[in-house]
Amino acid sequence: MKKTICFILFVFMLAFGLVVPMPETTAFAENAMPEITSKSAYLVDYQTGTVVFEKNADERLPIASMTKLASLSVVFDYLSKGIIKENDLVTVTETAAAVGGSSAFLDAGSRYKVCDLIKTVVIASANDSTVALAEFVAGSEETFVSKMNKLSNSLRLENTNFVNSTGLPAENHYSSAKDMVEIYKTVCNNPLYKKYSKVWMEDFVHPSGRKTGLVNTNRLVKTFDGIEGGKTGYTDKAKFCLTASASRGNTRLVGVVIGATDSKTRFAEMSKLFSFGFANFETKVIVNGDVPISVASAKNGKNNATVYPEKSIVRFMPKSENLELSTDYEIYEIKAPLSKGEVVGKMFVFDKNNMVVDEVNLVTDTDIQEVGFKERLEKIVGLW
Repeated sequence: MKKTICFILFVFMLAFGLVVPMPETTAFAENAMPEITSKSAYLVDYQTGTVVFEKNADERLPIASMTKLASLSVVFDYLSKGIIKENDLVTVTETAAAVGGSSAFLDAGSRYKVCDLIKTVVIASANDSTVALAEFVAGSEETFVSKMNKLSNSLRLENTNFVNSTGLPAENHYSSAKDMVEIYKTVCNNPLYKKYSKVWMEDFVHPSGRKTGLVNTNRLVKTFDGIEGGKTGYTDKAKFCLTASASRGNTRLVGVVIGATDSKTRFAEMSKLFSFGFANFETKVIVNGDVPISVASAKNGKNNATVYPEKSIVRFMPKSENLELSTDYEIYEIKAPLSKGEVVGKMFVFDKNNMVVDEVNLVTDTDIQEVGFKERLEKIVGLW
């Protein structure tokens, strides 16, 4: 029953620097901590939250249009609850159409689908679309912002406060690199966000038939292998900012850069962070939640059920670290009837000293029905 998983990792250090796949990025040794000139930076493993790199990660700073990640999070929450729908039509007010900065050039009085406005926010960081969505969802931008701050409070973010939905300059509007990771996590797995986050260029067709060309503000969608998406930001005070994620193999990283001196530096330093993370760390799957462990039979059960781990167990670790773990499991004595997903056992993860370092529930993949009285009687008679 006991299955041993042994992972012996060998890291061969390069004799010369690793060149990041961006023309403007300088070379660095793969095991050397990257030099970051931005005011603040943060890099973590998505699954475990393990910190790979941090610089002033808790400092309260203006974040410009990265604010829109919180705005999108509120909109996505309303969509998931069915309060609004993707094809609902939003009438653009004069106020929304007149918002300055990056824009989709919406026509005041025209009606746009919610999903189309979201597209312009994700791809082109459109301020007018953000305000239009805020007004549609909450009746006013002010009320919408209160919902953004409610989101921040629910995530227990201590260094975040929103004053508007766009990130345009405002007193007392700030966040931190560490907080931005948590906000990004509420958005990055949303199907609509994923649909648009890697679009490089697209024509946006207005109800009148007029077209506006959208260009992704996140240049890494064209230059960095494994990039999933992200949100840029810029104001004179915030300077150049970026929150983004990237995946390679089983490893998924989330990074934040705030206060870079210019756009080139913003993308180069994010690339440095990601490249450092992927070069030196990896995610090992210790227990795969998609792989069956056993078959459970229940007392008085009409059928058996396949047993799976309730979730995967992973380890995010340096590639230079040796890992020797083993697993074992037990199936409880169970009695029918049982519903799909009920806990019927437990799997344990042991270290080389046979100490339990992790555990996960085992659950059924289907209902286990109870044998009826008639069937049990027929079975007893058959034994005679």
